[in-house]
Amino acid sequence: MNEPIPNPDAQLDKLFALARTQRPDTATAEYAFETRLMARLRATNQADSIWAKVSWRMIPFFATCVVVLALWHSEVVSEAHEAEQMAYVDNPDAVDLWDNLN
Repeated sequence: MNEPIPNPDAQLDKLFALARTQRPDTATAEYAFETRLMARLRATNQADSIWAKVSWRMIPFFATCVVVLALWHSEVVSEAHEAEQMAYVDNPDAVDLWDNLN
């Protein structure tokens, strides 16, 4: 009943040594791994929607649109500023009255 317990570290070391000697055979899992991986990637790539493909190809077009709109907006703002300056020169009282209304 009160027998001494063998050293658990020694038992654990024996189990680890036994596991090291009996390595599993992974040759079947390693065979043509890259080929199987690429085939699976191609299969998932083909399942993508047409919209995903088109949206990536339209990025340059949309970027060009953003640049054109930014340039157009800066031109409109500068023309509005020039028009405001001209209105002030033509009729300074009306511009001051308009500023008071806002």
